[in-house]
Amino acid sequence: MERSTDTVFSEFFLDELGFIFPDGTTFDVTCVGKLEEEMETKTITKSCRGRVKKSRTKGSQGTVTINAHLPYDLKLKLYNMAELATGVYGYGTESLHEEVTMTAKVRDEDDNAQYRAYPVAICNTKGTSIDDDAEEVEMDELEFTVTADDNEMIVYQALEEDVSTTIAESWMTGFTADLVAATA
Repeated sequence: MERSTDTVFSEFFLDELGFIFPDGTTFDVTCVGKLEEEMETKTITKSCRGRVKKSRTKGSQGTVTINAHLPYDLKLKLYNMAELATGVYGYGTESLHEEVTMTAKVRDEDDNAQYRAYPVAICNTKGTSIDDDAEEVEMDELEFTVTADDNEMIVYQALEEDVSTTIAESWMTGFTADLVAATA
């Protein structure tokens, strides 16, 4: 399928958020508020006699911050909290944060969809703010470090109109780098 080169997609609405764990566990988060993505770069320069003769910039890593109402079990799994006595969970020095794939479906102002996927690990500390004077339940805010996956990718994205039905139906709960690998 060939898309017009003047296609404009302006991210406007975070429709769905998903998490895929290495053990195959998936979580859908439908009560979402915001997703912020900031990718970092690394610049390599080549100098000769004190002057920069060549400069190349490549993607390096990034940060994704989300605001959402997260399922309790998802938070336990993201922070890798250990189950102690039945129903009791602990977070401590041995709680190694899980590496997961975060997926997102965003829409533009015309309701066109775009899929996103990030290889991430939660990087902020476990924290809670309880305000009994608040009139609105605050969303969880989590920050994730985005690091390159086995294919050296730090973010994947695709317009829904450009991908096969198989990819579109699998993206949110079954995304893998193999799912979107280049075909000959």
